[in-house]
Amino acid sequence: MTRRARLVEAGPRVRLPEPAADGVSVAGRVVTPSREIAGPVRTCVGCRERGQRTVLLRVVLVNGGEGSSLAVADTARSLPGRGAWLHADLHCLELAERRRAFPRALRVGQVDSMPVREHLESVQAGDDPAARPSFTEKESGLEADGHPMSTQR
Repeated sequence: MTRRARLVEAGPRVRLPEPAADGVSVAGRVVTPSREIAGPVRTCVGCRERGQRTVLLRVVLVNGGEGSSLAVADTARSLPGRGAWLHADLHCLELAERRRAFPRALRVGQVDSMPVREHLESVQAGDDPAARPSFTEKESGLEADGHPMSTQR
């Protein structure tokens, strides 16, 4: 447990200032909490930006036959095996291919990422709305259950 603070006095009875509940420390300094993203955080293998898991596309490795490995988009996030995360953007895919990020992230030799490219092109063209990453939306209020908060009659 280490905290950084300056001690005004020295000795065994000197204590570090404790932050107050409103974010301002006893010493008068403003304490700002670090910015955190709610939910699981993943890193895009293309642009190296961190983001929520719901925003990124999971890419997994499957056998393509004849000893080749194919990287495929896991839109349901349920395929077995090691996964890499990528923004659903062709620019991030090109960065990942140029940096050879898929073989490194998936821990294999050569990877064919053509199925991922085809998936991203179809999503950007609007051909397959079911291929987009799944988002879970939680409803509340009247729209959630159709009943007002008062007692039912």
